[in-house]
Amino acid sequence: MADEMLTLSRLESELGLSRAEILVLAQRIGITPERRGLRTFLRASDVSRLRAAATGEGGELVATELELVQAHGESDASSLPVVSGESNWMKAEQFADLRLFRERLEILEQLVRTGIEVDSRELADLLQLRRLPPLQDLCDGKGFERRGLRCLRIQRPGQRSSWRLVKAAS
Repeated sequence: MADEMLTLSRLESELGLSRAEILVLAQRIGITPERRGLRTFLRASDVSRLRAAATGEGGELVATELELVQAHGESDASSLPVVSGESNWMKAEQFADLRLFRERLEILEQLVRTGIEVDSRELADLLQLRRLPPLQDLCDGKGFERRGLRCLRIQRPGQRSSWRLVKAAS
């Protein structure tokens, strides 16, 4: 008996998450999306797990936390805990930046592997660009190369375009 399939666009509107966020979340909990033509689907049986993870039920905890210590000789309940060094703020900030970078990299790798196409704004966000660079004539179409990836522009009906990512030739 075949499972009912739901499109990613439907889940985007239901969960209020971007396509990239849904793909990362699905990868974290071990769900593999299925691609048919230009559309990406998830099994209905997997969607409940995805919803639970997206709403925070049993989801992972935020990894950045501060260590609070009590000053020596103070046992008064009204005293405030003291942050153990200002360098912890920098460590937490650097860790958060590294984590975001790793998540972007995972999304880009998954887009290359699955062939899922993204729109211009999502691609610019993933590559941390304000706007996409000008198109160049590449051997397999128009696009550009950035960070070891070849980004190919795909024209869609109705003046829409999307981007497919492939590994750049070394």
